[in-house]
This record gives sequence, structure tokens and C-alpha cells, in this order.
Amino acid sequence: MTTTIVYAHGGGFTSYDPEIGRMRTDALEAAGLRVVPVEYRLAPAHRHPAQVDDVLDVYRSTKGPVVLLGESAGGTIVLSALLRLLADGDPLPAGVAAISPVADLTLPGRSFVTNDGADIITRDALRLSVEAYVGEAEAASPSHGDFTGSPPLWLAVGTAEVLLDDVVTLATSARESGVTTELRVYEGAQHGFQFSGGYTVDKDLAGWIEALG
Repeated sequence: MTTTIVYAHGGGFTSYDPEIGRMRTDALEAAGLRVVPVEYRLAPAHRHPAQVDDVLDVYRSTKGPVVLLGESAGGTIVLSALLRLLADGDPLPAGVAAISPVADLTLPGRSFVTNDGADIITRDALRLSVEAYVGEAEAASPSHGDFTGSPPLWLAVGTAEVLLDDVVTLATSARESGVTTELRVYEGAQHGFQFSGGYTVDKDLAGWIEALG
């Protein structure tokens, strides 16, 4: 049976460009993936957990095996959706993939300093997005949740991203919780690198999904 990707776009929790959304779904479909995009409600008009609720509504209405995929803010949202499913004891997806998610909404990583100027986003810009999205950043941070019992995770990030340490720390924590976790780190990649076409991220993701069975 074909696996369906329930896909949550990026945009700092506050924006969505339909043309860019189509570009990503077209690229994912070109890699052999079946994609159902989620046009979740946007902050600040709709704050957390509205976005998580929207992803879960689509997930629960999708038949057959499902992988949740999110990019940037969408990665944060699908990880939060997974934690909700785990906490509630609900049926789980076959896997969850996140490209450059904001895992810790308190933004503590050292790479916010070491990669400042090397990336296209900054800690200050992310902080504004987080403030629009959620009231209590620590409580809503996926990295502060319990992933015990989670299906396999696939995480991707670039070495030039300010979020590098955040994603690496999440992968380490998930593995320590017994979760099968694949971490892909793309050399020289900035935030949004999946749009450039210069990296194998979609091919790598498709291979991981195929291996899930």
C-alpha cells in the first residue's frame, strides 16, 4: 500500500505562499511521494495548538500508512502532533520527518551564534515567529516532550543553519529515548536548502520512507 505524506509547510508559523507550497509538493511528488498538504491556520490570528489540531485532523482522515512531514515551522508542528498522539495513546503514523524544525522554542542552541551571518535567518527573526505562535515557549517545545514509543524519526538540517544544534540535540534525545532516528546533516546548507535543488534531501527522504515498508 502506498504511503501518504501529510505535509506541513514552513513560513514562520505566520505565513503561507501557495505558489511556494505547490513548488514543494511538486518536488516531493517528483521524488515518488504521494503528498497531502495541510493549509493549517496561521498565527498570530490562530495560536498554538490550532496548527497541531489542523495537522491531526488531516492525519486522522487519511487512509492507509501515513508519514508526517514538516519543514521549518511545519517541522515543529508535526513533531508536536506526534507528541499529542503519543500522550493520548492514539494510532501512530508509520514515521515522522522534519526538515530544519524549531525543536526548542526557547532557541538555546550555540549555532545561533556560530552560524549567525552564515544562515538566511536569525535568532531574532525566529523569536518573533515564536512569540506570534505560542504563549509559553518551553511547554510547547517538541524537544521538551517525551518521544518514548515514537515511530521512526527522520531529521534533516544544514551545517550553515542557526538551527543546527537544535536539530542535532533533538536527534540525540530521541535516540536516548529508544526511538529509531535518522539524522541527515547537509554540508554548507542554509535554512530552506530543500528549495535549492542542490541537495539530495528529497531523494534521501523518499528512500527512508520506502525502507519503512
